[in-house]
Amino acid sequence: MKRINVCIVGAGPAGVFAALFLAKYGVECTLVDKAKFPRNKICGDGISGWVLTILNELDNKLLEKLSKQPFITHSHGIRIVAPNYNQLDLPFLDSGDWDQSISPGFTARRIDFDNFMAEEVKSRKEVEFLEEEEITDYKRLNNKIQLSTKSGDDIEAKIVIFANGATSKFMKDPGGILKTRKYTMTGIKTYYKGITGFHEKNYVELHFLKELLPGYFWIFPLSDGLANVGVGLDQYRISKRHINLKDAMFKAIEEIPYLQERFKNAEQVSKVEAYPLPLWDRKRVISGDNFMLAGDAANLIDPVTGEGVGHAAISGMFAAKQAKLALETDNFSSGFMKNYDDNVYAKIGKELNISSKIPRFIKYPWLFNAVINKASSSDILRKKLTLAMTNLEERKELKRPMLYLKVLLGR
Repeated sequence: MKRINVCIVGAGPAGVFAALFLAKYGVECTLVDKAKFPRNKICGDGISGWVLTILNELDNKLLEKLSKQPFITHSHGIRIVAPNYNQLDLPFLDSGDWDQSISPGFTARRIDFDNFMAEEVKSRKEVEFLEEEEITDYKRLNNKIQLSTKSGDDIEAKIVIFANGATSKFMKDPGGILKTRKYTMTGIKTYYKGITGFHEKNYVELHFLKELLPGYFWIFPLSDGLANVGVGLDQYRISKRHINLKDAMFKAIEEIPYLQERFKNAEQVSKVEAYPLPLWDRKRVISGDNFMLAGDAANLIDPVTGEGVGHAAISGMFAAKQAKLALETDNFSSGFMKNYDDNVYAKIGKELNISSKIPRFIKYPWLFNAVINKASSSDILRKKLTLAMTNLEERKELKRPMLYLKVLLGR
């Protein structure tokens, strides 16, 4: 039996950020993952400004190091394509918190990004990293949590951070979170080489096709001429509309004229893979006696954009801070651990709440078309949409019916 203070289950973004922040605080921990790194992770491959912000807080030298990796593509904005195929390019607002040679956002294959972060964890003496070890179950024992492992070498910890992704069994028990089809997105993705027509500053692209609303088709440019291509929609609508996502993706590429042109010399270089995304629907309890849920296991994925990596980084940081406080005070009760929930939701709760209401408007093709058409010719509206990506007060406007009425009236 291994007896430790902190065990982190899962070495994705939430887990590694928790481990790295604990190392920064001088707190020893054990990080456990069932895979051997480098390992593939099905994802859209976007690395948002939230990730860069948290990395900068962790260690600005590490952010600079990541920015110079050959697998990183610097992205400076987002391209939104309406159901009528009109497009709107919105630049990301540059942060003043780090060197301006570093872009506001990155893209990178998760196999590369996650391995980079895993190597950083391995370099920290405070972290014991156990690869190819799976946590299969848990039980409570003497105000601690005992974790069963596949190898049989059980772990007893004062605090456990469950950060093992969207399919984590610990989301339900002990977390108490039950996933529903309405708030679980299925995403599929593949890699292409040779797609043309990207923005010169590597804007990520969200194509809101009529058949997939409020979901979307995406194209994210990557290094070495690669691109991540996929579609995503909630499971409720997939079932109700009898949609085959794979067929819908290839049909769009083959039949929509502007996509036909961009893909005419492109080559698919990987198989199509599917993955579930538990979308945030409301505030939930994400901690309890001796444990916290982090990242996708805490249901923190943005219901509009599918953003998960940035929110995972935020939750990993706050989980580490809470673990440090709990060890210092020798208090691992659910009442005390609730500070973690409060900190996470104070940071991104409003953003998630606003995003959860936006799909009710973007599901209407005619309304989406009207907004994009108007924004293409209105500097004021275009600026409002640009600010909405980072400014909560502006994003609130996107859930207000009056905004869309004003757009339709030309005001």
